This record gives sequence, C-alpha cells and structure tokens, in this order.
Amino acid sequence: MYTRRGDAVIDFDSDPQLEHASTHTCRTYLSITDPSDVADLDTLTEPASLVVLRWPPRHPTRTPASIADLFAACRLIMTADTCAIAAVSSAAPGEPGTTSAEHLGELLPAARAAGLTHILHIVAVTAPGDGDAFLYYATRADAEDARQGWPDDNAPSYNADLLVFTNRSRDD
Repeated sequence: MYTRRGDAVIDFDSDPQLEHASTHTCRTYLSITDPSDVADLDTLTEPASLVVLRWPPRHPTRTPASIADLFAACRLIMTADTCAIAAVSSAAPGEPGTTSAEHLGELLPAARAAGLTHILHIVAVTAPGDGDAFLYYATRADAEDARQGWPDDNAPSYNADLLVFTNRSRDD
C-alpha cells in the first residue's frame, strides 16, 4: 500500500524476504547496509516510495548517534511521496529484553530530529486461530493498552511494531 509498480524500495537491513516481495511485485529493490552508501542513490532512476529499516539493526552496533544517522539517511532519500517504515522487534510483555516503549523512546526523538513525522503505529501480532492480524492504534498508549489487555490463555505473540514516517508535517 506504500508503493506502486515500478517504484523503488530502499532497505537499510538487506532483508531477503523484503527483496523477494519487492521484486515479485515489480518494484526495484536496493539494499543499503551502511548509511554512508546513500550518496550512491543518485543513480537511481525510479522514485523511492518506501524506505524500510529494522530496529534493532542486525548489523551495526546501536548508539544514539547511529539512530540519528539512520533517520537522517532516510530523510535524505525521501520525497513528499515517500514513507519510511521502522520494523521494531521488542521483548514480549513480561519477558526479558528491550521493550517496545524503550525502543520507541529512542526512535521517535531521533526521527523527529531528522525532520520525519510519525504518522502511524501498526502492531503486527500473531494470535491464536487462523492468520495474522494488524491492529492500528492512534496513540502509543492505545497500543500499549491493547498489548497488555489480552487474557493470558489467548495472548498473541508480537512480531513487530511498524512505525510509519513521512517527511511532511501533519498539517500538509
């Protein structure tokens, strides 16, 4: 829904599933594993409609500067029609590890500092029964309430939070 046939998908994590999905739906796929490689995008002829990054990244070490650099690199290649999606993996409620709230506390300020506007938060869940579900919430508090509100015997597992950004202000 964020791309059209012939558009380019820029991936800051070199995800083989995203590459497969992009190429099989007639999108150009470009993997960038080092933000300094953004300068090489001047040879790209297709419009980049989607920029995807994974958090935490699989490759580089996480620092506040690397988060800021990653969003700044995204901002450099975005047009008014481009969306950036951060796929955030976090520990399930009650499990050890970095929580969704902790990741968001790092990512959202860095995105704002780079000039990006957070427009949508999608919680991707796998629940008992058939198929997966994507739950859309207007606020972080709504998403967290839903995450905590499932009965334990039917508790879904959380695969990722998808944070959607644009470089336009909410007033545009």
